[in-house]
Amino acid sequence: MRTPRSFVHRLHADERGVSVPLVAVMFTVLLGMAAFAVDLGWFYINAAQVQRTADAGALAAVVHMPQDFPAAIVAANEVTTANGYTDGVDGVTVTVAQVPNEPNQVDVTVTDVVPTFFLKVFGIDTMTVSRRARAEYVPPLPLGSPENQFGNSCDPGEPGCSGQPNFWANIHGRHTDTRMGDAYSSYCDDGAGSGNSGCAQNPTWRERGYLYGVEAQGASSFTIQFVDVEFRNDSGGYPTGDGIRTGDRGCEVSWNSGGPDCGQTVRVRLYAPDPTPLDISDNTLLCSVDIPPVPQVPESDPYVWSSPAGCFTVNNPSTGIYVVQVQVLDSGGNDDGLNRYSVRAVSPGNAARLYGLGDMSIYNNASGTTTQFYLAEVSDIYRGKTFVVELYDPGEANPGGTIQIMAPSGPGSWSVFASCEQYVKLQWPDPWTYRGTLSPCQFFAQSGGAQSVWDDRYNGDWIKLEITLPTSYTCSVNCWWKVNYNYPNSVNDTTTWRAYIVGNPVHLIPNG
Repeated sequence: MRTPRSFVHRLHADERGVSVPLVAVMFTVLLGMAAFAVDLGWFYINAAQVQRTADAGALAAVVHMPQDFPAAIVAANEVTTANGYTDGVDGVTVTVAQVPNEPNQVDVTVTDVVPTFFLKVFGIDTMTVSRRARAEYVPPLPLGSPENQFGNSCDPGEPGCSGQPNFWANIHGRHTDTRMGDAYSSYCDDGAGSGNSGCAQNPTWRERGYLYGVEAQGASSFTIQFVDVEFRNDSGGYPTGDGIRTGDRGCEVSWNSGGPDCGQTVRVRLYAPDPTPLDISDNTLLCSVDIPPVPQVPESDPYVWSSPAGCFTVNNPSTGIYVVQVQVLDSGGNDDGLNRYSVRAVSPGNAARLYGLGDMSIYNNASGTTTQFYLAEVSDIYRGKTFVVELYDPGEANPGGTIQIMAPSGPGSWSVFASCEQYVKLQWPDPWTYRGTLSPCQFFAQSGGAQSVWDDRYNGDWIKLEITLPTSYTCSVNCWWKVNYNYPNSVNDTTTWRAYIVGNPVHLIPNG
């Protein structure tokens, strides 16, 4: 049966009437979705920019931790402002906070109020974006000294000289063979010979010498002093040698031509603090003096602490690490020799402390068969991280003995650490060769030529010990590790040491 045309016409008209509100509703929904999509994208763009700003602020702030939190706040705000987010302007807030129980970390939170576009139709005029970044700074470990002094005050091999660090600070002349034990100041490559101005270059040679850090927060002043930083040659009519006074040598007739001009000229400098103490290229220079070689003095002369120039006194010191630099100048080939000395920071109430920065070259001259000296201060904030010790040319004596890495085990006590991984290399450019796990963390070393097959003779060679600090590692106020030389006879040996925590010194902590 056919449906009447008039009925169909009325039905289509009714459907058209229904579709109008339906289209209106769908248009509203689509408009809302478009508004949401546009504003959501706008939100994510701003959120990413806020996060990058917080990251940059945290990285800028953390290099001032833990010594100077007010400076960290200033640095964070300078960087966030440079990125367009100024605290207290246009609804922006920047918050800088210390991280509980983590003195080398800092949190920076940036919050911004972002205007919307289409969501205004729905009464949503703004969105709040807040992002936080946490950064960590792993500063260079203090080396060699928990006090204000690096090196001895007298010869520990002589009667009446006790309670010493059991080493002298050391720096070798530019044209001295690296195999003499100084990995960084000696220009001549391993086996190239000393006194050879045309020698092949040591791949680890650097011109800057060695650095020492001074922290004097709370002190009214401090003064840098040295014992025998001048190189002593044989022109004074008295002998030089490893066992004589601080152990300067290299101008003996058997070694060199001798004479009053023989030996190295030393440059000593003092720099003001900045956030990167191992990079002195941008530090403010406070004092500088060049010290030529001088004659040897009688063995019986007293050891005298003195400043090489009056500008080595700092009044009202700033917060941070002052840097003392000791380097050997290029004097056209007449710059050989082994220079041993001590350095300290003197302050009222012994408020200042001084230590090696980054690495250290030392001359171990204690007379005992068992000799201990301080290696590095490893705070328990590094628990769970990897602590690395690198040694160049260690433990030369015949017969040989055992070198032990000692961890703090309580107030005034140390014990050989449970285990470490040992690596070795013949030359610095060579890759490290894994030698196995040492349990406990100790190895045997003796004198002898450098070997192509490892047989415990490390003359001119490198050793690396990787120590995993357990998550339970605690050290309270006694966080200094030690090195113990356990030999059947006394050891007079020059060795270069590095100690550091693995990882980028300044980095963000994901999900921190």
